[in-house]
Amino acid sequence: MADNPFDPKYPYAGLLGKFLEPTTPKLGGLLGLASLGQPAPGGAVSDLFPKSPLSPFTGLSGAASDLFPPFALAPAVKRKAFFSFYYEDIMRVNVVRNAWKIDHPDNALMRSFQDSSLWESKKLEGDDAVKRLIREGVEYTSAVCVLIGSETWSRRWVRYEIARAIIDGRGLLGVHLNSIAHHQTRSPHMRGFNPLDYMAVGKVQEAILSTAKYFLFEWRHEPNSLGHFEPGWHRYKNYTSSVDLPSWLADPLTGRVTPLSANAPIYDYIADDGHKNIGGWIDQAAQRAGR
Repeated sequence: MADNPFDPKYPYAGLLGKFLEPTTPKLGGLLGLASLGQPAPGGAVSDLFPKSPLSPFTGLSGAASDLFPPFALAPAVKRKAFFSFYYEDIMRVNVVRNAWKIDHPDNALMRSFQDSSLWESKKLEGDDAVKRLIREGVEYTSAVCVLIGSETWSRRWVRYEIARAIIDGRGLLGVHLNSIAHHQTRSPHMRGFNPLDYMAVGKVQEAILSTAKYFLFEWRHEPNSLGHFEPGWHRYKNYTSSVDLPSWLADPLTGRVTPLSANAPIYDYIADDGHKNIGGWIDQAAQRAGR
């Protein structure tokens, strides 16, 4: 494959590590447990997450695939996808949606979709109305496809749409949009942060003899005892019940989290030929989730 100018190996890749560089709180505080120590410091994205011999980040050769071999995928089938995105990216999003609607000669699956534009007009009706529409939108789909622009990672309702993929057992994947030429500047932009780096599933055991449960977590800033805001993993506020661990996600150790980006596939729409391949990407994500 040709070299990809948007690949994380280029200088932009270090920005996320620097952005999240402040010392993280003890995981015991994050998960409501006794003290479990601190993750090792570091500037890389994976350094934000605790490592252990059983961690999804550290197999015998250091790759997640060492512990989780590739899924045996069934033949492609018709799919309905939910597209999650920040509405400011609508022009680039429309490039993807139009490709999804049209039968491509190399991937002639029947295509249909729901997307997060369905609730834009309902924002003023309150949080419950937005959540209801998102639930209904995701309910009849096989996978949630997050279309990633510059600010997607920080949007509250994008995070809720990602959360619904876990809650409802849907497939999950991300596709970077910023390699698509902007409709005004006619040029691509730097990649935005991956929203799946900021959402995780954590394993919590609230008492020694109790059964461990899984909960959704998000990376956000919270005030410490001195009133200063520090970044760290905290329980996700918009859905506080326990969830089932997705079949495609690495099982964290008790008191730890597995970020969704550890196992959810991420693509670049231009570099990875999304016009031709996005149907297959969505189908594979759905199959991995058992859909």
